[in-house]
Amino acid sequence: MIGAAPSVTPITADRDEIVALARDLIAIESHNQSPGREAAVGRFLVDWFHERGIEAELRPAVGDRANVVAWLSLGGEAPIVLLNGHIDTVPAGAMDDAFTPRVEDGVLWGRGACDMKGAVAAMAGVMAAVARASSRETAPRSNLLRGTLIFAGTVDEETGSLGVKRLVESGLKADYAVVGEPTTMRPTIAHKGACFVRIVLTGRGAHGSCPEKGVSAASYGARIVNALEDDLRPRLARRTHSLLGAATVSVGRICGGTEPNIVAERCEIDVDRRTLPGETGTVREILDVVAAICDGVEGLSYDVFETERTSTVPHVALGTSPDSALASAAASACRGAGLPADLAGVTYWTDGAHLAASGIETIILGPGDIADAHGPNDRVRVDDLARAAEVYLGVAARLLRT
Repeated sequence: MIGAAPSVTPITADRDEIVALARDLIAIESHNQSPGREAAVGRFLVDWFHERGIEAELRPAVGDRANVVAWLSLGGEAPIVLLNGHIDTVPAGAMDDAFTPRVEDGVLWGRGACDMKGAVAAMAGVMAAVARASSRETAPRSNLLRGTLIFAGTVDEETGSLGVKRLVESGLKADYAVVGEPTTMRPTIAHKGACFVRIVLTGRGAHGSCPEKGVSAASYGARIVNALEDDLRPRLARRTHSLLGAATVSVGRICGGTEPNIVAERCEIDVDRRTLPGETGTVREILDVVAAICDGVEGLSYDVFETERTSTVPHVALGTSPDSALASAAASACRGAGLPADLAGVTYWTDGAHLAASGIETIILGPGDIADAHGPNDRVRVDDLARAAEVYLGVAARLLRT
């Protein structure tokens, strides 16, 4: 059994129950190439909660895809705490037997073990533990939690985060949210935002033997790439955050032209811009780089815009105050579980930023190492699943006090 800090709550979660659930979830494919995508894993989770007397339902999110929402109304006027994890994964890729979960030497392997069905199982186990404790007639009233504890399993995180967008739009309310992305169980209060920008250049075609009669969009594209690397990148490097380091820019894709003997009429450049909390004007900065090179060039036009990948669900940065109640509760819970309690930042984006932007105080805290996500080593230590449940219980107990 997994115990939370005795001085805060005696509620315990069942280690075996959590590991069994994690294995079951991994075995159910829920990626963008599987039939029904997250539908089967969503139905499984709802049934799992119902079997334990917990209210749960599927809530429409993206087309016929649905988020899982389960809740425990514990009475009183205490806050609402949300435990959130996405229920989709990336496809198997290079991972052998990705959907045949196995435990070897205390490590659970399988697609989603790290990112993030392991954390989802730990959160569900916490819900079950709290439900069992609350239903015991002999439980001392002083040991029970008050308020509302919610689990939300969201769809589409790996391909656009439309699930969390719909969750917020549906009116779900919470005061605090813990998102279980892999942080090696370090309480994480900050992460970078993401802005994917596309530059489209349109030039004038001509025969390759007389390039002076055309305007090569590819040639101007090359100049823009150089300017992004040599001018914008050093300027961004001077913007830093104590937990996140520097703002960055990177060119991820460039393509243009049709044949070697035709002056390129079109060129596209896709730019990855990672932002820090509080940064604005991201697209404008890139537009200024393009304008400085292309304005006034006869026969050349351009467009610069953020792509749907990050604009449909704004991928803003996360910056929760280190002095916030949630950060303090998370640090204390980690300390109580014998884990490092120093507050951290990560460079990748999560659904947590969208929850925070809607007014929910949010941290990222989960088992596993992001370096193991998406690749052939998708894994999480069973002991870390146990510690995750202990910490989530500790956070809930510190916020949902009687």
